[in-house]
Amino acid sequence: METTNFNSQHIDSATYDDITHALYVRFKSGDYFVYYDVMPIDYVGFLSTEDHSKYVLERLDRKYDKRKLH
Repeated sequence: METTNFNSQHIDSATYDDITHALYVRFKSGDYFVYYDVMPIDYVGFLSTEDHSKYVLERLDRKYDKRKLH
């Protein structure tokens, strides 16, 4: 699994499991979510976008099932 730390206003880090295609996103607020069956192209898009928070809201939240972790 690959973890990336972000210099973002809202997102702290993200970890992508390239076997299960699960994307774990930790927010600066302390919230922690897993997005299921994330296509690799969307993970690459998430990493390469200038506004990671906007990408989560406009792409990941609309396209993938997610669950809040504790």
